[in-house]
Amino acid sequence: MARPVQLAPGSLALVLSPREAGQAAGEPGGRALFRAFRRANARCFWNARLARAASRLAFLGWLRRGVLLVRAPQPCVQVLRDAWRRRALRPPRGFRITAVGDVFPVQMSPIAQCRFVPLAEVLCCAIADMNAVQMAVTQQSLLEHLIKHYPGIAVPSPDILYSTLGALIQERKIYHTGEGYFIVTPSTYFITNTPMQGKKSALLSNEGCSGPISGTYLDAEPGIY
Repeated sequence: MARPVQLAPGSLALVLSPREAGQAAGEPGGRALFRAFRRANARCFWNARLARAASRLAFLGWLRRGVLLVRAPQPCVQVLRDAWRRRALRPPRGFRITAVGDVFPVQMSPIAQCRFVPLAEVLCCAIADMNAVQMAVTQQSLLEHLIKHYPGIAVPSPDILYSTLGALIQERKIYHTGEGYFIVTPSTYFITNTPMQGKKSALLSNEGCSGPISGTYLDAEPGIY
């Protein structure tokens, strides 16, 4: 198991609330509040230690319900603690600080990935990416896309690519027209029992993927047929 990764060292949490009840609807974002808080305390020129500590603050995060997470070198954090105890810590304009407290270090336990990735999954992702940018998806362009955008994946042989695409078509995850391969989406309609049995192979066209096909995939809006 991979070692835990420390995402955030010990920090301070400041719970803020608007001074006026109706102000919450127009509440600024976390970074804006952080800048306002740091600016308010960095201008405490009569308290040089607090001003220096505030200038070294870093934005760590913003949680719902008005919790601002900040961090700084431990000596600076201690100055902020002391300022809060003495009621000398200044809030952002328009807000008040209702609580200040230490936040324990946050750690993440990385989840290991498999060494092997299903080729079918990679092909679906690649076809979806190419469809999104309106790039024609042929077997050749698909291989080129895999080489360029999936460097960690072993490029399949033409035979394996051929059979995997055929399996995906049978599973109704992709379809093929004269313009290339496409991902089947909720707006893709599958028409069965078509009298034009000779066109069942239209899904494969000249790309040659074999397998029993029971109909034709068409992209269409509801109500056209």
